[in-house]
Amino acid sequence: MKIKTTILSIAALLLFSLAGCQKYDDPAPYKLVEMNSNMTIMEFKALHTTGPLIIQRDDIVLGGKVISTDKYGNFYRSFYIQDESGGIEIKIGTTGLYNTYNIGQWVYIKPYDLCLGNYYGMLSIGYRSLNPRYETAYIDVPGIINETIFRGQQSTPVLPVAIFTAYDITTAHYGTLVTIKNAAYMGGSYYLNQVTVAPWDKWAKKPDMISEDDVISEDMDYAYGEQRFQMDDGTTVVVRTSGYSRFADLTVPFQIGEKADLTGILTRYNNVPQLILNTDTDVVPAL
Repeated sequence: MKIKTTILSIAALLLFSLAGCQKYDDPAPYKLVEMNSNMTIMEFKALHTTGPLIIQRDDIVLGGKVISTDKYGNFYRSFYIQDESGGIEIKIGTTGLYNTYNIGQWVYIKPYDLCLGNYYGMLSIGYRSLNPRYETAYIDVPGIINETIFRGQQSTPVLPVAIFTAYDITTAHYGTLVTIKNAAYMGGSYYLNQVTVAPWDKWAKKPDMISEDDVISEDMDYAYGEQRFQMDDGTTVVVRTSGYSRFADLTVPFQIGEKADLTGILTRYNNVPQLILNTDTDVVPAL
């Protein structure tokens, strides 16, 4: 009986070893698509009038180059694309996007059955949100992502448009890559759960920097930084930075009144221009 058991054990071990040595084929590499857009981003954004819009046209194809990266943690589960007319946020719902959607890479969107929604003046593409505060939610189903978002060829990065005053900003600039030129640093604060604390001279406030004096909730353990820069005409631009960005705990390298050139994605919160940096090295002393 012991001999039979031993033989069976050896046979099972050999089968297990053979299974462990079985070679599986590597997955086929992703084939970059060759597509043509048939609607500009600004034409698409003009479809939005009031409230969230579920796209029911199956013939729309949008195309644009990637202009944002989540490599440095300041963008989360979304990226921006830009064509010759304007730019828009794609709320794709996954992380590590810089490994898949590179700056300068063409991306095409077939937005059928997706939602075009507004958040305080900024439009984005995503799912229809169930949260009444938002009109769009993240597209977090891989099958839907594969059917609606397509990677094209790598190309040269988009060059930022120079912005000197508020008069240089048009509706088409929101959601695109710009450089705010010759802007004076005016100081900053951090914003946590509808409480603004100033002064604050770092880009943001990481979770390990939250103190017992901060008002926090269960779903927020970091604070956005809001650093203010003033353009030549006196208009204030808020540089809004996530507490999860890799540079959140770095001190803003400017004294009050010193001039800087800042490159990032231009957004707005109602009528207040906001800039989102890809990384802190996109802020340099003004020439």
